[in-house]
Amino acid sequence: MTRRRVWQDDSYEYSDGSNWSDGESSSNEDDDEVFDVEADNNGYETGLSDIDDFDPNDIDVKDAAKLFEGNMYPPEYYVRGIHEFKESALDGEGYSAGSTVLLDGIEDLWNQYCAFIKHDPQRAFESITLAFLNSFFDWLLSQRTGKDGRKKRGTTKSSSLGTYWKVYRLVYERATGEKLDAKLNRKMHRVLKLLAKKHRLSDQKRENRSMTIDNLKEQVETTLRTTKKSFGLGELRILCILFLLLLAPTGARPTSVLLLRFGDIRVVLARDPGGGPHKILIKFTLEFTKTYLGSKDAKTVTIPEVLFDPSLTLSVQTFLLGILFRHRAFEAPSLTYPERLTKLDIHPGEQELPIPLKASMKDVYIFRRAIKTLVSYEISSNKLISYGMMAGWIKRCGEIAGMEVPTIPYNLRYNAGNVFDRSNEVSDATRNLMLDHANSTPFQRHYLGRQIVGDPYAIIRGLKPQNALVQASCSIGHSISKRRPIDLTTDQAASINLHPTVKQLARRIEELRQRRKRSRGAMDECKDAVRKLRSEKQRLKRALKQQIRDEWTDKQAVVDIEAQLNGLGLVEDSTVKASNCPMRPAQKRLVDALMAPVETSIEGQYQRRDVAINAIVAYCAVVEGPATCRTNSSTANIIQQSVKGDPPTSSRLHMAVMSVFITKDEDRPRRCFLCVGEAHHLEPDDPRIDKLIHLFYTSGDLTKHFRRRHLANLQEDDRLQCQVCVMPLDHKMHLQNHARLIHGTVS
Repeated sequence: MTRRRVWQDDSYEYSDGSNWSDGESSSNEDDDEVFDVEADNNGYETGLSDIDDFDPNDIDVKDAAKLFEGNMYPPEYYVRGIHEFKESALDGEGYSAGSTVLLDGIEDLWNQYCAFIKHDPQRAFESITLAFLNSFFDWLLSQRTGKDGRKKRGTTKSSSLGTYWKVYRLVYERATGEKLDAKLNRKMHRVLKLLAKKHRLSDQKRENRSMTIDNLKEQVETTLRTTKKSFGLGELRILCILFLLLLAPTGARPTSVLLLRFGDIRVVLARDPGGGPHKILIKFTLEFTKTYLGSKDAKTVTIPEVLFDPSLTLSVQTFLLGILFRHRAFEAPSLTYPERLTKLDIHPGEQELPIPLKASMKDVYIFRRAIKTLVSYEISSNKLISYGMMAGWIKRCGEIAGMEVPTIPYNLRYNAGNVFDRSNEVSDATRNLMLDHANSTPFQRHYLGRQIVGDPYAIIRGLKPQNALVQASCSIGHSISKRRPIDLTTDQAASINLHPTVKQLARRIEELRQRRKRSRGAMDECKDAVRKLRSEKQRLKRALKQQIRDEWTDKQAVVDIEAQLNGLGLVEDSTVKASNCPMRPAQKRLVDALMAPVETSIEGQYQRRDVAINAIVAYCAVVEGPATCRTNSSTANIIQQSVKGDPPTSSRLHMAVMSVFITKDEDRPRRCFLCVGEAHHLEPDDPRIDKLIHLFYTSGDLTKHFRRRHLANLQEDDRLQCQVCVMPLDHKMHLQNHARLIHGTVS
């Protein structure tokens, strides 16, 4: 039976998402605390008056002894420190980088507004009135364009308006050194309600639905199998899955997982107290990402290996060890491949054998983005994958999986919090520690599912509750459907061109193109108009796609009901089969290794694990081709017929290689010799070959490609080589001369 909770409403935590706009308004109008701060001790974990908590054993004796040693500096040093101390340098130091960006953003908007109405910003702060604040926030909500004339999405949630007000109060305090008048603050809350009504802001909160373990398995398998989403480099696909697997059991803030370094990982071979073979433990330390008034205590999570795991796609050990072996991260020089793990043992009388990682990789981030090189991709040495990038990958893979609601990393955090809450194995204190909450109030306000996961009617009637069914129906995956559209069709995308705004911009571009030959200003104006047209088309396509997805569930349900009632049964959707493109060879080997059936012996299980780790290591180096293009049923047959008539890949490659050299009787080549050289080393059935041996329309188009794709991405440590001529190139100028003299590519 789930234990009874006692909720303590003694503090308020603002939303712990990475974006303040996800926050909720405080019910107390006088509450000035925006961050995780205890009012009793001014934000510190231990107050200066907490003498009863003093423990002499906590003192570092060597540190304390230094207090009584001789002075390290003369008196003049300390006197100079008094005069040179700048108190202003401490302003804003208590906030994290993300919070500082928000403060600076609101202050910038305040300066823009004051300039717009010809008012001094500092004087406006000092003589602030309710009317002035009302006018400023009315102006803020009416903004439709941002920097460089870019169109803004605008504010749609009343909670976002509440966030702007909370940030403004901190900006006011930073500018004047004083807090805003409490009476003015109370009146402003009523003004905000009127502004929200005037601008039709929604009071609806973001739905905090959970991603259950079954939903997670579907998401991971879709990420592994899909060819509709390309990650550029295979390691990014693996890191996307590893991110989900590390986030799921911890319920941590997504940013803290993205900030993991190799030094935060500890791998241990541990003796099982219950007997049986030794198991690999993965321990990783997560830092608290909300760092207002200093850093908080880090927490360490331990994940033991699951022997005879029915699904290696959910195995943290398999994916993390794959990354560690990929980068040769182990300190032991001989531990270079996973098969050697089975040869390790624990010394008699000891409980574990640490498997240390290299000290040189201690500060290297695990989740790093890929950068383009001359002909390929490689993992950056210091550029992190941003939260926006990771969230975009997860959302796209969720759409491909058939999810109705957008999948976000916080779905896993919501699930972990609710599972911990229902479990008798996890106490309230442990749950709050896992979620980085000071007490249970934030969980109750923001994490406890608003869709009741239980069968209250069965409980009232004395029947057996159908909790499993209700829990599944409340998850994000219960409405999953592979038939749900994930992209616009060709006709739907073309319909955007009939929109009045698009037609108006198109006419404007045609006018500017007629004038640009006579005016330099018209040329720049034309480029700006083309950019605006492209942005407007993308915005309209996103809106149309979302509208179609929102309406599809009910419309398709009516179609299915009518078909069944008219005796047609469940009609199979032909577009689903047409969109299921085959996996690439390397991708198929990876999926087969991770989907291998469970072995019956421990030796077989170790071999199954090692094969999967080796497949992950191999796939990390794979350069993925472009995502498969969508096709409707009418064009699919045409493409299939054209493929049947194509010559074999080997002959096409040979023709492409021969066409990248200068000949006396022909014009300059129109194929990229670097791309053709890369295609020459791929497997014959690799779908990237067609793109790499592409014939450009003119040699000028080839020059543009050579500059943008290759020269612009040339790294200092790249080994230059022409794979067609099989010769090394010394430097960038050598590459350009070789391209011009041998292959006719001018740059």
